[in-house]
Amino acid sequence: MNADEAAELMQRPLESRDFNQVAQWLRGTESEARVCFLKEHFDHSASYRLAISTINNRDEALEILRFGLDAIRSAHSQQTKAMAQFGVTKLGGKRTISEIASRIGTQPHVVDMALYWMPSMIPKEDPARKPLKALRKQAEELEIIRPTRRTLSIQMVAGGHQPPTRPEST
Repeated sequence: MNADEAAELMQRPLESRDFNQVAQWLRGTESEARVCFLKEHFDHSASYRLAISTINNRDEALEILRFGLDAIRSAHSQQTKAMAQFGVTKLGGKRTISEIASRIGTQPHVVDMALYWMPSMIPKEDPARKPLKALRKQAEELEIIRPTRRTLSIQMVAGGHQPPTRPEST
């Protein structure tokens, strides 16, 4: 397989066999070409899995994490979850938290979504929990964490508003 054949396969959803062929080709390419290919096809649904299965170099992983985080333009939960999981898997919790924390001023929506997902990705005993808690505290102080639906309902009731009710069916 060559770059053109791999790019052609990336024009459609990848079946298991095609995914394996592209992954095998990527593992055999030079670092710069591998990263470039993943960036070019980053909007493909399989790009996250390809990155997980083909990148083992920390510098490549950091470049892909930064590229992926920069690509998140709104509070898109699944993209943020995928990039946080990629970072934790390939770089570890502390490094991933550091990269996410660096975006608190420019991409607060990424920090908000990452703080939602990351506690489930990092074991309770992991030393990365400390910077995660510090990031949460900083985000709360800056008021960038969106309240949950439950919190909004409680605030509405406490403020004298009644939460919406479902009409009874007859």
